[in-house]
Amino acid sequence: MENNRIARALSGTVGVLLMIFTLLACGDGREIVVRGDLRGAGTFLEGKTIYLGNAETRNFEDTAVVKGGKFEFKVKTGRDFVPFRAAIVFETGNPEWPHQLVGYKNPYFKKTSEVNFYAERGVMELQLDTIRVFTPKNKEVVFNMDKVNRQTSVLFHHYNFKSDLKNAADNHAYNRSLVKKNSYSLELLRTLNFSKSAIDAGEAKLLLSLFDPELHSNPGYIALKAYLDYDNKTGSDFPTEVALKTADDKSVKELLVDSSKHNLIVFWASWCGPCRMEIPQIKKLHKNQGEKLNVVSISVDKDQNAWKKAMQKEQMPWKQFLLPLGETYAKLDKKYNLQTIPIWVLLDGNGKVIDQHVGYNTGENALDLKVAALLK
Repeated sequence: MENNRIARALSGTVGVLLMIFTLLACGDGREIVVRGDLRGAGTFLEGKTIYLGNAETRNFEDTAVVKGGKFEFKVKTGRDFVPFRAAIVFETGNPEWPHQLVGYKNPYFKKTSEVNFYAERGVMELQLDTIRVFTPKNKEVVFNMDKVNRQTSVLFHHYNFKSDLKNAADNHAYNRSLVKKNSYSLELLRTLNFSKSAIDAGEAKLLLSLFDPELHSNPGYIALKAYLDYDNKTGSDFPTEVALKTADDKSVKELLVDSSKHNLIVFWASWCGPCRMEIPQIKKLHKNQGEKLNVVSISVDKDQNAWKKAMQKEQMPWKQFLLPLGETYAKLDKKYNLQTIPIWVLLDGNGKVIDQHVGYNTGENALDLKVAALLK
């Protein structure tokens, strides 16, 4: 009997040790582990630092140095972890384009590579497929994935919702089937968000309800639900009062429209290159037309710290606010479609839209010249 107790104790100890060794070898199940193999130490990335980035926040989650052609990222996750769109980048040495995205071979479409994947808990193994050299400072690195996780699988399939009114019944059936089969998918939820203005509101609400309950606390789900629930009765006129956040973390209900002036509302984000390129134009306009023009910038950043850093760097001498998710975001998104930025909206003193524009332009269509002409 004593021997049996010893045997059971030893068996338990061996089991624990095996579990520990397995976790060490495969990565803690609560961690994101991404391992890369460049198949040798002879590539241009040897000895260089590469970065695992979050495509949503534009932050780097981890860094690694390529040694012997291999690298590894590890990201610890908390209890409320949600998979995120990720990207791996390396430094190019070109100040005009400092970082280059690596690619991933798409197993579902021939001759297609992707630049994003979904980072999920567990281990992802990447092995070099090819390196294409276009110029000494322009190289493309493409990896094969050992297995495509379920969130990434939906991303790589590039599903789209159908909205053609001529085949409404068939399209509704297709859309509903698509969500039911992939009700866990963050990417499909994101796709519905981008497609919301093209789909009937009632149908979009039904599709949203088909997603898994665990996604109901996701910011994208909350924002889309608020958008679909909001009844826009005032057209494109700017709301008289909106709830925003200030740089000192205060929530304010601000009256943005100055009744004694024209008003320029600019929607932007710290990660948006064209938005940042447009700022010198706004500065010129503010300097030359400040007596008769009230300028307000509203950021759609999800990362408040990134927004603050951008403001410190850009030094914009006019009102700055952050747009939080919720009712206010829904109001403004439904009026001006904030999926594509930069957007500027020129209003009169009563909040009536005089003109609005999406995108960044130079020359005679530059923001400062176009708005100045409208003010005459």
